[in-house]
Amino acid sequence: MDAKEIMTNDEVIETTEEIVNAGTGKGLKIAAGVGLAVLGCGVAYKYIIKPIAAKIKAKKEQSMIDEGVNDQFEDDSESEEE
Repeated sequence: MDAKEIMTNDEVIETTEEIVNAGTGKGLKIAAGVGLAVLGCGVAYKYIIKPIAAKIKAKKEQSMIDEGVNDQFEDDSESEEE
């Protein structure tokens, strides 16, 4: 093939089709990966993160209640001593 020869339309079309097919497949894989990541994060939040946060919050509230009850008893005992 000479350097000055012009490519025919058939060769250009074949090359373009290969480029389009390669680009579409990669984009689809990326979109599927992003979708799976979002879905995985949603499931993890619903079943792992949210229950753990609720347990921590309940434990903290219970300790605050317990401290309040203890403070209340201490206040009553001090006023009885006087």
